Amino acid sequence: MNAEPVEITPGDSMFELGRDRIATLASVADYLIPAAHGMPSAGEVVTAAQLRFVLRTRPDLFDPLIAALRYELGDDPSVRLAALAAHEPEAEAALQMVIVAGYYTDAGVRSRLGYQGQVAKPVNARDYPTYLEEGLLDKVIERGPIWRNPTTG
Repeated sequence: MNAEPVEITPGDSMFELGRDRIATLASVADYLIPAAHGMPSAGEVVTAAQLRFVLRTRPDLFDPLIAALRYELGDDPSVRLAALAAHEPEAEAALQMVIVAGYYTDAGVRSRLGYQGQVAKPVNARDYPTYLEEGLLDKVIERGPIWRNPTTG
């Protein structure tokens, strides 16, 4: 967000976020994904355009993002994240998702990582996959579905 001036107008999702919250987002983004090993920081990459893209794709993240960026949580990103983790895991998860999604959907980041996006790989329905023949998924199938619920940890 450092490279692009933030233009906000009424009716735009950025208008409701406001410049202060956008600056806070950039600060947290830099804390979570700092510049290293030739890669830019998330604060440099997650521009207003990237933020708009993420929020258009995932509008359900807007309200918890607003909560995660409220002024009362202070300026220190580590303190903000700790408070959110302890008391508002849904807001913390939304904040992290917006930053990570904005970062890894950026064309420059994907190019530096050598990831050009998903590529269709045709599958012949008559072929039985080797990984199934070898039983590589047997333990996963036996275990059943598991996942982490962001609201309960």
